Amino acid sequence: MLFCRLLPTGFLLLSATALLTAQPAGAALASQPTQKAVQGPTQTGRVDSAAFLAAVVATHNGDDVQAAQSFRAASAADPANPELIRQAFVRSVLAGDPEAVTLAARNEKLPGGQTIISSLVLGNDAAARGDWKTAASFYRKAEADPMAHLIMPLLQAWCAQAQNRMDEAINGLTRTQGSVLVPFYTTHAALIAQVSGNASRAGDLFAQAAKLMPGYDLLLTRSHAAWYWSQGQQSKARDLLRGMIESDPILALAGKQLQAEISHFPITTAQQGLARAYVLTAFLLRQQSRQQEQERTAANQHAPTDHQFDEASRLMLGFALGLDPRLAEARLMLADIQDDEGHHDAARDTLLRIPPTSPLAPVAAFKLALADNTTDHLEEARIKLTQLVQDNPDQLLPVRVLGNTLAALKDWKGALAAYNKAIELNKAHNKKDDWSLLFLRAVTYHEMDDWPRAKADLKTALALVPNEPLVLNFLGYSMAERREDLPEAERMLRHAVELDPHDAAIRDSLGWVRVEQGDLKEGTALLEQAAEQTPEDPEVNYHLGEAYWRAGRHSEGVDQWNVALGLKPEPRDEALIRAALARAAAAGDKKAEQIQQAPHPSPSEVQAQGKHTP
Repeated sequence: MLFCRLLPTGFLLLSATALLTAQPAGAALASQPTQKAVQGPTQTGRVDSAAFLAAVVATHNGDDVQAAQSFRAASAADPANPELIRQAFVRSVLAGDPEAVTLAARNEKLPGGQTIISSLVLGNDAAARGDWKTAASFYRKAEADPMAHLIMPLLQAWCAQAQNRMDEAINGLTRTQGSVLVPFYTTHAALIAQVSGNASRAGDLFAQAAKLMPGYDLLLTRSHAAWYWSQGQQSKARDLLRGMIESDPILALAGKQLQAEISHFPITTAQQGLARAYVLTAFLLRQQSRQQEQERTAANQHAPTDHQFDEASRLMLGFALGLDPRLAEARLMLADIQDDEGHHDAARDTLLRIPPTSPLAPVAAFKLALADNTTDHLEEARIKLTQLVQDNPDQLLPVRVLGNTLAALKDWKGALAAYNKAIELNKAHNKKDDWSLLFLRAVTYHEMDDWPRAKADLKTALALVPNEPLVLNFLGYSMAERREDLPEAERMLRHAVELDPHDAAIRDSLGWVRVEQGDLKEGTALLEQAAEQTPEDPEVNYHLGEAYWRAGRHSEGVDQWNVALGLKPEPRDEALIRAALARAAAAGDKKAEQIQQAPHPSPSEVQAQGKHTP
């Protein structure tokens, strides 16, 4: 139980439906009321309730493909219902479904139906058909929107490039000054020059973009390296790519694949250029989401929710994937959003659609392993991570996560080997200890009943981070478990409470050490608070039962142990709980004797019996 108990579980567009309202494109978007993600249909004819409910459930689960299909079915049964048409449209956009084009055309015929999103969908469709003049016309309809206005130079530039108007396209991107997007505009200007066959001008623009970019950018770095390679400057190409790879531990997993494709330009057509423009938009929305959240927290002011930003980001990524279905960067970002929203299965499905031939396939495999861990596909995670470790023997990250996966599988010997290797790699790379790796290894030693080594790692970790509540709690509680230097354990646990006063596990630890020292009044109060915060933690309930028993409140103590037993405790904790019940039965407690003889009760059967609040 201890392993699970001590580890923590760790710009502006409105939401899609709001974008589909009849508001003017330049409306003050932040001031508009937020609409619900899915509204009930207004009955104008026959409503297919089953299809509508299936659409609602799929939307809730983040399954845009199923939601789009179900909303289209509901709309087909009630073709005069404008809300169903709008919902079917937006979910089809999010799913990257070609039916979005037909629905966009239907949507534009509705009163107030001409929207930013429908204009972009129809523009993308025209671009995919090679009708670049029509595409540019549709894009201009969305230009007044704040976000669309920012990426409009990119959309119009690629339309111009496709019509052999390179100078016009580049000038439209490079004349802008003072915008945060200037480095990205310049990158796309360089790519337009390269796609147009003007390598000399492309080189100048790539160099300019590199000076403007605040850090490494995957598209720019890969494109600039490919340009160096095409000019016979292979050493510069490799050095540039290597610098980016070494700066990002996740991207480093794809280092071999990226180096193998160093001569390939990521963008070779105008359609691919448009797709990248939408990925950039999604990225900006994600960044703005975090900034707005920080500002809202600091100023206590209303701002769009993360869900609104995330749905708008997913719309942009749907556009990108509609134009370039093999674009791994779009799927990786989409999976991150789905994971943040709690749609872990949807995230896994998105990652599985990344082609294995993509140079970013190892990154997808790593993120798949993380998703597997989250969704309890632990064995699948172990297989993927083991392969990543074999393919990247000098990379720390996959070894570390493999250790976590093996620990979750309770393969403590395997976890220990992984953490040992991770600690060696960290010292080789960083020349210093990582307290978190020492902590994880200490947990493993603890589970292997090797307390001396666990304690040594915890002491070393604590010397590195003396104010880390996680380490203080683990060490203090472990000492209390063994009744080892209880005053020192109490000192550490009180310090942990000062640092993190709302953590129930730390409060439980301090309460337990006070009980062990005979202070039943403070100990019981602390344990009751911890049980109120985490009523379904069997260990906390066991501790509270022990406190009650020692205070002479025998019936309440037995009730708490009964609760703890019904909460599926770990084997070690179950042994302690049963030993306590046996002790109570031996002392003549009939209720304890009956509990011992009865089948295991379920949590719902015993929940009402225990005292979870003071």
